[in-house]
Amino acid sequence: MQNIKHIHHAMLPLPDGTKLAYRAWLPSDADDKPVPAILEFLPYRKNDGTIVRDEITMAQTAEQGYACIRVDLRGCGESEGHTTDEYTEQELQDGFDIIAWLAKQPWCSGSVGMVGISWGGFNSLQVAALNPPALKAIITQCSTDDRYATDVHYMGGCLLNDNLDWASFFWAYAQGRAPDAKLVGEGWKEQWLDRLNKMPFLAKPWLTEQVRNGYWKHGSICEDYSAIKIPVYAMSGWADNYRDTVFRLLENLVDVPRKGLVGPWAHKYPNIAYPNPKMDYVKESVRWWDRWLKGVENGIDDEPELTYYMQDSVRPQTDYDMRPGQWISEPSWPSPQTEMKTFYPSNGQLLDTPQPTALAQQICSPQTVGLNGGRLCVGIRLAMEQPADQRADDAGSMCFDTLPLKDDLAIAGQVMANLAIRSDKPTANLAVRISDVHPDGAVTRISVGVLNLTHRDSHEFVEPLTPGELYNVKVPVTHVAYKVPAGHKLRISVSTACWPLIWPSPDHATITLESSLSNIEVPHRTQLVTEVEPPALDTPVAIDGETLRPTKSERVVHHDYKTGLVTLETYDDFGRQYYNSCESMIDMAMSQWQTIHPDDPLTAESKLVFDLTMGREGWWTGLKGLYHMRCDHGHFYITSTWEAFHDGELIFSKEFEETIKRTGV
Repeated sequence: MQNIKHIHHAMLPLPDGTKLAYRAWLPSDADDKPVPAILEFLPYRKNDGTIVRDEITMAQTAEQGYACIRVDLRGCGESEGHTTDEYTEQELQDGFDIIAWLAKQPWCSGSVGMVGISWGGFNSLQVAALNPPALKAIITQCSTDDRYATDVHYMGGCLLNDNLDWASFFWAYAQGRAPDAKLVGEGWKEQWLDRLNKMPFLAKPWLTEQVRNGYWKHGSICEDYSAIKIPVYAMSGWADNYRDTVFRLLENLVDVPRKGLVGPWAHKYPNIAYPNPKMDYVKESVRWWDRWLKGVENGIDDEPELTYYMQDSVRPQTDYDMRPGQWISEPSWPSPQTEMKTFYPSNGQLLDTPQPTALAQQICSPQTVGLNGGRLCVGIRLAMEQPADQRADDAGSMCFDTLPLKDDLAIAGQVMANLAIRSDKPTANLAVRISDVHPDGAVTRISVGVLNLTHRDSHEFVEPLTPGELYNVKVPVTHVAYKVPAGHKLRISVSTACWPLIWPSPDHATITLESSLSNIEVPHRTQLVTEVEPPALDTPVAIDGETLRPTKSERVVHHDYKTGLVTLETYDDFGRQYYNSCESMIDMAMSQWQTIHPDDPLTAESKLVFDLTMGREGWWTGLKGLYHMRCDHGHFYITSTWEAFHDGELIFSKEFEETIKRTGV
C-alpha cells in the first residue's frame, strides 16, 4: 500500500531486559508527523499465525493515520521468555510496559489504543483496568469480563469439553511452535527446545480449578468495573460464545463512554466474519479511534449505545452463508423498548397464564442429548459448527411449546428459566434450550443455557443436592436476538445432559420439574425499526499467498450397537497454506473422538490428535500431539504426549499423566 511503512519483524525491550517481537504498519511520514498507536498483544505468532487478518485490517487502518503494532506474548513466536498461562500478572504488566514504550516512540503522538479479539479482547480489558497513562480507549471483541462465567473452560459451573480442546489447540497453534529461524538466527533451535522443556501442561490447572476462585477472578474485570477509566467499544456475534460480555459491559461500565455491537457473526473480526452480512470494521473502528485518540468530534459518542442484528427465522443448518435480518439500535441497555413476557410450562405447553394445577414432570435424559447442538463457539474450527435440527435432542428432553404464534415474537436479550426442581441424586446438570419450531416440525435452536446444580447458589461454593428436596433455580440462557414468526411455535427444552458441550455430571440423575412453580421469562422487543446500520462490507478476503491443499471437515456420529457407545468423530484439516510475506508454509490437521454411553455418564471420553508442519525449503519443523480424557465418579484422568520434529527428526518428546479430583462437576 502506498504511503505505508511496514516493519515485518523487530524487537522491543521490556524493563526486565526481555525483548518481544513485533510487526508494524504506520504512515511513511509518521516520524515527521506522529500518529496515535494501536496495539494488539497476542500469543498467536504475528509472523504466520494471524497473518491474514493482520495484513488486511492493520494495513488499512494505518492508511487512516495510525501506527498499528502487533506484538507477540513472551515465549510465543519470536518473542523471548516463556509463557506460563493465560492472562498472567506478567502478561498484563508487559502490556502496560509496551504501551509506555509505544507512547515514547518518535512516530507516536503519545496516545495509544488497544484492540483485540478473543485473547487480545481479554487482555485489552485487563490492561485497561491497570490504567496505563497513554492508553486512551480500547475496542474489545469476542472477549470476557468474567473468566469463569464466559470462556472455554466452564459455563454455568459445568465443565466444557472445549477446556480440553483448547489446551490441545493452543499448544499446537501458538505455544508449542518454533520461532522462525530466518528471523531469530542460529539460536532458534535452542530457544525452541528451552521453551518446550519449560512449557506448562495447561490442561491441568484449567481442570483443577473447578470453582470460581481467585485463579479465575484474576483477570476478570467484573471484580471491579470501576477500575476501567477509558472509553470501551465491545463487539461480538450471535454465533460467538462471548456475546454475553457486550451486555454486561454496557450495564456495568457506567462511568465511561461505552458502545456495543453484536452481528450475526462467528468468532471472527466483523470484516472477515461469517455468516454474512459483514461489516466494514476498519471504517467503524477508525471512527472510534478518531474520537478518542485524535479528539475528532465526529458524533460517535452521541450515537445509540448498542446496535445488534435481529436475526430472522431460518431453517436448521450446520453452516450458514447468510443470516437474514435487520439492525436494531438501542439508546441504552437494558432497553426501554424490551418487555419481559412470562410463559408457564404445563403438560408440554407454554402458556401465557400461571397454571397452579400443572403436573410435575420427570426427565433423565440420555447422555447423548446435545449431539446436534453444534460447537460452543462457531469460528474456531472449519465447518458444521452451527446447531443442526433439534428434534433428536428434543426426544430426550422435556419440551414445552406455545400454540402457533399469532404475531411475530422478537426475542432480544437473555431468556431466564426459573425452575422449581427436585433431584434423586446429589449431583446433576440442567440444560435449557430455546428453539423455533417450524410448521413442518423442523426445530432451529435459538440459544442454550446450562447449570451445574451443585452451583445453584454460588459458583464459588459447591453444595451437593439433597435428594428429594425442592430447589428454585435460575438457568440463564445466552443472550440472543431472533424473531420467531407468526405461525411458528416457541419451544423450551429442558434436559439433564448436553453432550458434548458439557462434561456429564457423575450421577445419572432424574430431575422432577414442578411445573406449577416454574416459569420462563422471555425479553420481547416491542418494535422493530432500523435506525442505524453499521457500514456494510462485501469485499472478498484474499491472502497474500497460495493454497497448496484446501481445507476439509468431517463430522460423523458412530453408534456401536454391540457396546451401546456413541462417538462423535470430528476431523478438521486446516489445509496447507503458503504465505508470501513470511515465506512459510503451514499445514495442520486435527481429529477428535468424543464417546459416551446413553445410560452411563462415567463412560464419557474425549481424545484429540493433531499434526502440524511449518517451514520452508531447508527448514522444516513439526508438532504432533495427543490428548486423552476420561473419568470415574471421583476423578478426571488426563494423559497427553507431545512430540516436536526438525527436518523429520524427533528432537523432543514428553508425556503427561494427571489424576484430578472432581469437585461437584
